[in-house]
Amino acid sequence: MGSQQTAQVDKLLTEVSNKIVPDGFVSEEILPMVKVKQSSGKLGSYGSGHMRIVTTLTGGKNQYPQVDTRHYSTDTYSVDKHGLKDIITEEEFANVDKPFDAQVDTTDELTGLLLLSKEKGLADTLSDTAILTNNVTLSGTDQYNDYANSDPIGDFKTARAATYNKVGMAPDTVILPWAVWDTLRYHPKILEVGYKYNRSGQLTTEDLAHVLDVKRVLVAKAIYEAAKQGQTSNILPVWGKHIVFCVAPQKASKRQVSLGYRFQQFADSRRVFKHEVKDPVNAMKIMVDDSYDQLIANPDAGYLIKDAIQ
Repeated sequence: MGSQQTAQVDKLLTEVSNKIVPDGFVSEEILPMVKVKQSSGKLGSYGSGHMRIVTTLTGGKNQYPQVDTRHYSTDTYSVDKHGLKDIITEEEFANVDKPFDAQVDTTDELTGLLLLSKEKGLADTLSDTAILTNNVTLSGTDQYNDYANSDPIGDFKTARAATYNKVGMAPDTVILPWAVWDTLRYHPKILEVGYKYNRSGQLTTEDLAHVLDVKRVLVAKAIYEAAKQGQTSNILPVWGKHIVFCVAPQKASKRQVSLGYRFQQFADSRRVFKHEVKDPVNAMKIMVDDSYDQLIANPDAGYLIKDAIQ
């Protein structure tokens, strides 16, 4: 009598799962947030007349020279609502086993897609030379992966000077895509700025901030899937290979220089709504929204280095 074998189905592990989760988002750290009640409005701006050199000499019975002091203008912001939804059926609730969780996974992915869209929108804006007109595009031996010939220190000095010459302030923030950050922290010309003999061949983010002469270095790590559904996966960095220097105060206030502002309506960030629906029966609808405008109010307060590495 022959032996009988019973087919064995491996159980799904309940506490372990594999998923690429983008992180290192910086869009909500760059532009200071302004909470607004209405979907549109105006941002007040001052002209440059208050910096003009004028005649001030007076005395005796001479009248004080008269000048025009109030040069006001406005920029218009317009908040757009962004939202996504999905429905979980009762069959999905019943058939999804651990480690998967239909409700948690759906909420996380809707929220992540909205944040990714926000990040990509600002990244595309700040890498557009028609918007940040103070810019340079590197190529060949000028790109920073060429350790022998490139001159990042000289380029950074140019970026700071160009910003200062436009707005009277040097940049306080630099956005570095992860690959650019990982290249620069090993660059020999940067290591020579006081770090050649007291570091293990690489620099921390704080070290780079010192070299760049800024308060903050934001390492942009977020990635996205560039391939359409059904195509071969093509994962790309959201911020490309571009460096952005900017004046970006961490809090919005009156009479300040800022590259721009994030006008946020209804909530500081994304809102999640969950409720049962009757069609299909015993299903749940999950909706996530975010209402904002990422307004570049003063492009002269930024400087773009495009294609910093190959």
